[in-house]
Amino acid sequence: SPPPSLGDGGEPFAGLGPDFLLDEESPLPPTVVAFLDEEPVDTDAGTHRLRLSQEASRLDMSIENSYTRLSPIQTGHLAYPWRYVAEPNRPTTLSVVEGREDAWYKWVVDGHTHGYGVAVDVLWNAVGWKHAVLIEKVNGTATCVLAAKVMVKYVRREIRSLSDRDRETFFQAAMIMQRVPTEVGLRLYGSKYRSKDYYNRIHLYYGGTADCDHWHQGAGFVTSHMAFTLQYEQSLQAIYPEVSVPYWDFTLESTFYDPTTWRSSLVFADDWFGNASPDNELHTVTAGRWAFVPTMTRSSLFSDVHNSYGLLRAPWNNDPTPFLTRHNEIYGYVNNIKPSGCKEYSVAIKKSNWMSMSRQLNSAAHGHIHETVGGSWNHHFAQDNTADPAILTFAHEIQALSKELWRGGYVVCPEVCSMDTPWRECQCQCTPESLGDEASYEILDASGVLSAVHYYDHDHHQIQQWLDDNGTVYYTLPGYTVEESHHLYDELLKALCSPGHIGDMFQATSTNDITFWVLHPSVDRLWHYKRLGNLAKYDETWDPYHECYGHNPTDFQPFSNLFDSRDTFYTNAEIYDSLRPNSAALPYMYDNFRWPHCELIGYSISNES
Repeated sequence: SPPPSLGDGGEPFAGLGPDFLLDEESPLPPTVVAFLDEEPVDTDAGTHRLRLSQEASRLDMSIENSYTRLSPIQTGHLAYPWRYVAEPNRPTTLSVVEGREDAWYKWVVDGHTHGYGVAVDVLWNAVGWKHAVLIEKVNGTATCVLAAKVMVKYVRREIRSLSDRDRETFFQAAMIMQRVPTEVGLRLYGSKYRSKDYYNRIHLYYGGTADCDHWHQGAGFVTSHMAFTLQYEQSLQAIYPEVSVPYWDFTLESTFYDPTTWRSSLVFADDWFGNASPDNELHTVTAGRWAFVPTMTRSSLFSDVHNSYGLLRAPWNNDPTPFLTRHNEIYGYVNNIKPSGCKEYSVAIKKSNWMSMSRQLNSAAHGHIHETVGGSWNHHFAQDNTADPAILTFAHEIQALSKELWRGGYVVCPEVCSMDTPWRECQCQCTPESLGDEASYEILDASGVLSAVHYYDHDHHQIQQWLDDNGTVYYTLPGYTVEESHHLYDELLKALCSPGHIGDMFQATSTNDITFWVLHPSVDRLWHYKRLGNLAKYDETWDPYHECYGHNPTDFQPFSNLFDSRDTFYTNAEIYDSLRPNSAALPYMYDNFRWPHCELIGYSISNES
């Protein structure tokens, strides 16, 4: 009797001659061998498939796993260009499409006979181009051959769409990185492993030094953070090779919640992200998997940048709490904003050039997640003012502007404070020595505050103009007396001279919070969609004029071996090019580019023009 089919649920082969038992000896036709040896064109799906014989025009194969069987990856026009896509380290089924009932089928995968039948299971364990050949035979004679080049990439999915097992695997890998130091992990998991504290230190170095912010406030934000996330993902994969970093589509919270309720979203369950606003004096999560996430103490032995208590935290954030912190208030007021959403995404996708696109990705499309999850406290501002729109607008700016005063040397912090020093005795603040003989308006102008601030007068009217048409600061503000002007300057400086305490997500070690790592893939997903669209009128010029190193195209970033094994650091321009979503060298992709909830409320997110 003939051997049974090796496919799932397939019928036994019928009409097979003895050549079936010797079939593994049969070579592939030369035309197929030549096709498989050719380098495919990433953007030309016509180079990804070859059919031999006219009859083969009906024959095709499907490539599915437990996710794509229900929700296929979005490929084709204005999406990823690959005809056949699979994922590494995930059980995958190859199935015959439009086959014949009287035929039997042979599968050759990456040069080896893999099995027979209408379906076979495959497990690819590496990214890149792979080969699958389907041979259809009737009565032992080859009638059709279909050769396919399969793009194998990690697929990033929305965290709510993951299976419980995959979500737990991601969280578990992140927790291992929290507990296992880099030097130990390198021995256990290999050269790609890095610990959580390694990532905290890197982000602190590039976002928390006194000269300037090398990773934010410029186009380098996008390339640095997407490369940073990829490096983190590769560390996760060193632990569990099947893991990819999920994205958190916070536009869902923006759409279906208001500013007072969005922290009750499912994603803030104890076994997911944890409490978004812990109700305790330490402002730290105390239940679930992220309870008491440590902040490194005595970090001066590990990092040149730290706060006065020796904690691995932004130098201007003298919070002594040795754990992850979060708060739903902003300088004494309940935060009145929620994550940005569909409107901001719609604006971003319509940008006509890279420089404006990068600014949108770094600001509104970034979601305001850093502020709304991190929050701030222990500041005199709310004691001096009652809440109204003008007050709250300024409250959202205090952290960023106080940081500029710190960079200018006006806000200073104690050199060292022991962990038992009360926080009131170890504050960052302006001192008579740091302010010197300069007037308030001169200090605010020199630190760059006046070009960004939205402040108000005693009637809570927003001050419209601080600088004249030549960019010179007004000694006397238009519409105010000299005395009124200088009182406003003094009050503004007073408010900014105390940064207070800032939640982890809102300062330079935001990497200490798990939400950091699922936030930036959501931004990257939108960028993928933009770059896969119609770019005929899109200007990709990167202006090389930024004064802070890290934001110009030829500036180097601290990453190597993300896309190759050359062991050399990449420039921004090289990262920008390597991150092109239609590049075979990029090891990941996203599951889809659909925002139906945005369409529901009237926002179109389309990359057609």
